Amino acid sequence: MLKTVILWPAIAQFVLIACVYLWLSVTRQQALRSGAVPDTDFAPGIDEPRASAEARRHLANQFELPLLFFVVVGFLFGIDGVSILELSVAWLFVLSRLVHTFAALSGQLLLRHVSFLAGFVLVFFLWLDLAVRIL
Repeated sequence: MLKTVILWPAIAQFVLIACVYLWLSVTRQQALRSGAVPDTDFAPGIDEPRASAEARRHLANQFELPLLFFVVVGFLFGIDGVSILELSVAWLFVLSRLVHTFAALSGQLLLRHVSFLAGFVLVFFLWLDLAVRIL
C-alpha cells in the first residue's frame, strides 16, 4: 500500500501544472479581449502582456525541476523504495512548488528563489536516497 502513495504527490504536481495551463489560458483570453494583442499568435518575443508572459514562463518552469521529481518518483516506485521519509519529502516538494507558483505569479522574487531552492534540495535528496537504496 505504501508503494502507491508516492504517486499522490506526483498527481498533485500534475494538477498544479494543469492549473498553470488554465491560468495561462485565462491571461491570454484577457489579453485578446482587451485588445492588448492583435490575434492569437503568442509567439515568444512578441509584445505579450506581462501577466500572460509571466504565466508562460512559469509554465515552462513546470517542465524543468518537476521533471526530475517525476522521474525519481517513478524510479522509487519501480524499486519499491518508498517509506514515510520519501513520501514526506515528495509532499514537501509539491508544497515548495505551490509556494513557487504563488510567488512567481504574484511577483515575490525572494520567496520564489527560496521556494525554488527548497524544491531543488528536496529533489536532490530524493535522488540521493534512490542512489543509496540501489547500492
